[in-house]
Amino acid sequence: MVHEKWLEEMNSKKMSRRSFLGASGKTAFATAISFTIPYSIENKKADASFTFTENPFTLGVASGDPLPDGVVLWTRLAPNPLAEDGLGGMTNINIPVHWEVAEDESFKKIVRSGTEVAAPELAHSVHAEVHGLGAGREYYYRFKAGNKMSLIGRTKTAPEYGSHIKNLTFAFVSCQSWTGGRYAAYKNLAEENVDFVVHLGDYTYEKRDTETLADFRINHALYKTSPDLRAAHAKFPFIVTFDDHEIENNWAKDVSQSDREESNERERFLALRAASFQAYYEHLPLRVRSKPQNGQILLYRKFTYGDLIEFNVMDTRQYRDDQASEGFPGGPLAPEASDPARTMVGSEQAEWLLKSLSQSRARWNVLAQQTIMAQFDYDTGEGISVNHDQWDGYRADRDRILKFIEYRRPSNPVVISGDWHSSWVNDLKKDFNNPHSKTLATEFVGTSISSGCGWKDDVEAALSVNPHIKFFNGDYRGYVRCQVTPKSWQSDYRVVSSASNPDATVSTLASFIVKNGKPGALRIGGVDVSNIVANTMFSGKPSPVSVTLSNGTAKAVEVDVSINVPKNWKSERVTIVLEPSGSSTVEVMVIPPAQIPVTEKLSLEVNAGKKTQVFGASLDFEAVSVPSGDTLLLALDSGSATSALLPSFSRLSPEDIWVAAKGYGWIGTAPSARDRNKLDELQRDFTLSRNTPTILRLAVPSGVHRIYILTGDASYASGNTVIRSEGRLLAESGGEFNPGQFKWIPFELDGGMEGREIDLEITGALKDGYWRIAALVMLP
Repeated sequence: MVHEKWLEEMNSKKMSRRSFLGASGKTAFATAISFTIPYSIENKKADASFTFTENPFTLGVASGDPLPDGVVLWTRLAPNPLAEDGLGGMTNINIPVHWEVAEDESFKKIVRSGTEVAAPELAHSVHAEVHGLGAGREYYYRFKAGNKMSLIGRTKTAPEYGSHIKNLTFAFVSCQSWTGGRYAAYKNLAEENVDFVVHLGDYTYEKRDTETLADFRINHALYKTSPDLRAAHAKFPFIVTFDDHEIENNWAKDVSQSDREESNERERFLALRAASFQAYYEHLPLRVRSKPQNGQILLYRKFTYGDLIEFNVMDTRQYRDDQASEGFPGGPLAPEASDPARTMVGSEQAEWLLKSLSQSRARWNVLAQQTIMAQFDYDTGEGISVNHDQWDGYRADRDRILKFIEYRRPSNPVVISGDWHSSWVNDLKKDFNNPHSKTLATEFVGTSISSGCGWKDDVEAALSVNPHIKFFNGDYRGYVRCQVTPKSWQSDYRVVSSASNPDATVSTLASFIVKNGKPGALRIGGVDVSNIVANTMFSGKPSPVSVTLSNGTAKAVEVDVSINVPKNWKSERVTIVLEPSGSSTVEVMVIPPAQIPVTEKLSLEVNAGKKTQVFGASLDFEAVSVPSGDTLLLALDSGSATSALLPSFSRLSPEDIWVAAKGYGWIGTAPSARDRNKLDELQRDFTLSRNTPTILRLAVPSGVHRIYILTGDASYASGNTVIRSEGRLLAESGGEFNPGQFKWIPFELDGGMEGREIDLEITGALKDGYWRIAALVMLP
């Protein structure tokens, strides 16, 4: 078959060194830029005299497709990466790009070097296939174009075929919507010690106005403006495949998704698909064999890591039949879903996959693919409701693979999947409708890097009728870290405290282990931390922070719980003994600073001893404190007219127009209100507007008084809230805020000798343009 022939050729092919490169990187680069006339590389003329006034390596560097003797190195020249023509600020000429690979980060021992042509027809991208490297070795690489040098990247080759491997660590990721976050998951992943990263698709997300090659190039470039994404690429080699959103949601082969877009027309969609494939290749570390040809791209391929593990990287979009039905997240099972003539992977890829599994000599055999393979029934009654975009909509293809696994018994099959923006651990059953049926393989589904899971409640409601689902969580974003040895496979579900906060911390939500020869994952026992609740605290008074602790082990465990607090705060330490398989809610008392409102990021610390692991989402949380209302001149809880009020506070709702006797109220057009129905009375709701400035009038007593306005949103990111009066800027919250993040905005108002009425002009900026007020207090 074509792909297998290519693999054999690729494994035996050696790349010759360019004759002009010397032993030293400085010498080689000095020689390269000394040319003043165009010269030919692989029959392409390139201008070696070209110089840059701006950094052309704005999109970073990357490596990928690791083999025992080499990798592919990638970069793209783009001094203006978001230029409207999609060319990244480059002109229509070929540019020679020199690359070097060294054993050390200082490049004192360069082992391979060469030159590639960055051509305008490939958006000046470079895909340098490096061969002749040592197996299982770490290397460093860099590029130079004209007078500019790239940052240094790190990569690692695969071990020799058939060699004995004691352990391997890798991560897999998917679904990195740009609007969903700025990649805290990648920032934390770049700090991990893994051998490589597998990306299972949805590297970019389509926009409704994305139609041309230039559009797709700009979209890819936008994503790579993330320093965290670039850092992960520079740190680890990536093995990539796509899913649907690189083009559009739920596309299938040559069929556009069912919507009202003009791209539904087949020829138009094929042009759209071809442009997407081209941009995908231009922006990722793929080998030349994956360069799109005739509107198609070859992405299914195999990677072998000694005798330990073999990866079958799949493409479940380009060859599939159209979905049998729509319905979201599930719909009644369509008869066509079981039609043996319908396929998810196409006949050629299916033949390749089964042949690869049958010939494998690896201890673990991985199917790296996109959508959930396990059956999931969303109907808790007598019917069956499934997602037809997933393997449930292509049941005959799934049955063929699982029957092959049952009868041919490849060693330790494991499926890794993405797409569904949530964390799952699934038993792949011979008969999903029989809980006692034989487990044939294990499926680990990784959550998204940043994309949200709006169907979490639908999944949770149906878990009881899907007992082969061993674990589900739709709350957190992150990645899966896998540690593999000949005896076991461990998957750690690493999640970040906030997808939209680039400084969010990472923790292990849960860990599962599969033992050699025993399909089905077992959860690793430990102490689980969940449900951290920190309601609004009153300044200077003890306030409880509650947390639920669960013991997942078969023995009693002593647990210490404390809260790390900044100066001027106080907290206590609590010790509790958890009985085997028991749980308890613990309260830790915290005393915030007296007299003034404060917002602060605090951190819970849970210690269960050296032998017991602690699991849970991030232990960081936001604390909001405020003086008691009976100590203040004015204490307003701003929000809806019906929600609960913080004790000792008065209500400020859209209905509260100015009344002199009350001393506060809106003048002119009143704002709206939102109640998120989460967190406590003060933080759950707020008033907001984004049109012309909204006027809030306050009766200010004589003298100068300190005012604090609380801004933020329990559920969504929020923008800048700006306060002015009499044409003068008083204060602003500054920048954007993450969901659940709040800030007190302080400023002063002067009531003069006798007191006076002062109008506050409130406007919004950034993000969605809304200002938000959750509370307002006036100090004596």
